[in-house]
Amino acid sequence: MRLAVLLAAAAVTSAAVNHTEELPSKCKVSVAGAGFSGVYFAWRLAVDTHRVAASDVCIFEANARIGGRLYSVKDFPEMSDIEVDVGAYRFAEGDHLPSDLIMKGLLLKTACYDYNCTGGGCSHGDGGLSTNCLKVTDVYGNSRFSLVIETMLEQLISKGAHLFTGTVVTGVLNGGNTIKNGRRTAILTFRGTDHKLHSDIVLMNTPMTALGALDQDSVIFPKAGGSEEAFSCMTSQIFLTGLKVYALYDDAWWYSKLGLMQGSYGTDKEAVPLSGRYQDGPTKCKVKDGHSGLPVYAESPVKYGDCWGALMVYYRFAENDMEGNYWRGLVADPQDAMTRIVPGGKHANVLADLHAQLMEFHAKELAAAGVDPASLAPPKAIYMGNFVRNGTYVGSIGATECVNTMPNTVWKVVRRPNEDYNVFLANQDYGRSFDTFGWATGGLQLTEKILQAEMGLGRPVWLNLSWYEEMVLGVDFSSPSAAFSVRCNYRRTLIAFFVVFVFLFFC
Repeated sequence: MRLAVLLAAAAVTSAAVNHTEELPSKCKVSVAGAGFSGVYFAWRLAVDTHRVAASDVCIFEANARIGGRLYSVKDFPEMSDIEVDVGAYRFAEGDHLPSDLIMKGLLLKTACYDYNCTGGGCSHGDGGLSTNCLKVTDVYGNSRFSLVIETMLEQLISKGAHLFTGTVVTGVLNGGNTIKNGRRTAILTFRGTDHKLHSDIVLMNTPMTALGALDQDSVIFPKAGGSEEAFSCMTSQIFLTGLKVYALYDDAWWYSKLGLMQGSYGTDKEAVPLSGRYQDGPTKCKVKDGHSGLPVYAESPVKYGDCWGALMVYYRFAENDMEGNYWRGLVADPQDAMTRIVPGGKHANVLADLHAQLMEFHAKELAAAGVDPASLAPPKAIYMGNFVRNGTYVGSIGATECVNTMPNTVWKVVRRPNEDYNVFLANQDYGRSFDTFGWATGGLQLTEKILQAEMGLGRPVWLNLSWYEEMVLGVDFSSPSAAFSVRCNYRRTLIAFFVVFVFLFFC
């Protein structure tokens, strides 16, 4: 029901955006980009706090799908009811955004990313290696990260928010002399139409590639009064190509025949480069036949079980990934973040070539298990997440070079590049630290800071207090002592409020 409602809503609005009369002339809150930060911003304002009416919120997504770098591929005939996360796929337990949002705010089911939590900790997060890497899961224990965005969007749409897919914002312009709350309104323009939309608040949840494609009269740029310092920082980006490849098998032989449940593997052979992980990829493992005769499946992968599913065969994010050239050459469309290869289609030979490489690489393990490689059929599909630099609205993985060295004052003007407008930037590309490079927490931290400092919202009740004080309240100060002072004052306020409450209640 959840997906049916969401997809139906998306389909209606996607069709409607071909007609300019269907686009409103005014949205109090406009979000460009239905990625994690953009949907979170709208959800916090309209659902979590009810600060604005959901009917006053419009979300514009350039692509036909939602999610940004969260991309769960589904609904192809060979997939049955599993999904493949060709984009983002895990989060660190110590990153309270998004972990608290997922587990406490949205109450979604999660599990350790590594098999039986045996991965030795997560390589990212404020808790370091002491925290686990987690994933949002389906009923089979597989990663389904896009469910986070789908859940927030469903709640927004059910309350009256508007979602327009296939709608490219081309400009964020001066709205004239109309002043709201001491600042000017903005006008949004769109590709393929002369329609103009007025908005009091705009959040640009777009990668730098998409920002660079905006009308240069847009208010975020220096030509229209935007901060030179912010523009310089925004444009000093490192772009990494992200390639993530899965092979779908009728027999998940790495589990069923070899019992390989955890770990990385790879080879740089030019034929078909491998750089995968055994624990990464959706599978279904049959445990028995039910009373109705239908199979019953396990809620997590089963070692030596009767399993089928997908294996991650390649995963790299790099600026100069020479081995990735092989996979980059198979990208069907740089403006679509997913390439699918199936028998009878373009590059169908890769299915057999990849299988041969996998069999060669695992020859010793197959021989030790008494498995003839010839008995294993090649994959029936390949799914490749391709987040490449020339994919304007897809978004390669980017980070600002000044991010580790820029003072908090610079980060402040990056999030609001023009003081005359309530126009904000929030995206993983503008995360505040290289520690968050490529992780959703960078964009979400920036979004929560905008909500706190610019929108006046307080801490979400479900969000860890210590994390909020350090990572949100503390980031506008360049010295640790100043940040500590804010945290102490915040705690004193809470304590004082509690004392007054107890006094009034008991007296």
